[in-house]
Amino acid sequence: MKVSQSAKEKTKLKILQCAVNLIIEKGFENASLREMAKNAGVSNPTIYNYFPSKEKLLYAYVEQKHKEAVTILQEIEDFHTYTLREQLQTLIETELELYLEDREFIIQVADMVFHSSGLKMGKLYETNTLFIETVEEMLSIAIEAKEIEKPPFREHLPKLFWDYYIMVIAYWVKDDSEMFENTTQFIDHSLGVTEALLHSDILNKTRDLGMFFFKTHMLSSLEKFTTKKQTLTKIKRKLGNVLNG
Repeated sequence: MKVSQSAKEKTKLKILQCAVNLIIEKGFENASLREMAKNAGVSNPTIYNYFPSKEKLLYAYVEQKHKEAVTILQEIEDFHTYTLREQLQTLIETELELYLEDREFIIQVADMVFHSSGLKMGKLYETNTLFIETVEEMLSIAIEAKEIEKPPFREHLPKLFWDYYIMVIAYWVKDDSEMFENTTQFIDHSLGVTEALLHSDILNKTRDLGMFFFKTHMLSSLEKFTTKKQTLTKIKRKLGNVLNG
């Protein structure tokens, strides 16, 4: 009998939650896929079909939390009235709230990513597609609504915001303040700086300054290098003619 897509999704989520609980209990190294399968009530071939390795399971967990966060944002009726800063802040805080229940698991993942090199940062970045698309949409709407002017290097901003998000997670897992107040303030202050930059002309002026240095110095150096290279080529050609008689 063919298994429906919704049934597959339920099985996937069940495996993920059982895996997270087991990793919290035993640690990543000691938790086996076979035991995860047993706890989830599925066969060994089934769990390997969903997750060929424990690393794949971790990355799938991150992607799943992105999906849940986006769903929550879509259910906020007046979300479209939020400013860009409010939307970005809500996205970050929603993800952290989703991670809160599994914080001990996230701490283990963060340790493997940032310290033990057990997980590759590049692989973690492969989970960011939905997150980046969400930020890209927020940015596009803000520009279209004239909330902000189109910033230079706009195409890179969503990826930069993902880097910022990773930095927030790294801060959050180390935050021992009550109700994670320090993380809240960190997000608030850092997004305040971002908002100020996007509403100012600093980015455009920085771009203009960079272009000025590139045109007046880099291009000039390249031209001098090209001239020297051409001169050297002529000298080699003349020397070759002399040597060849």
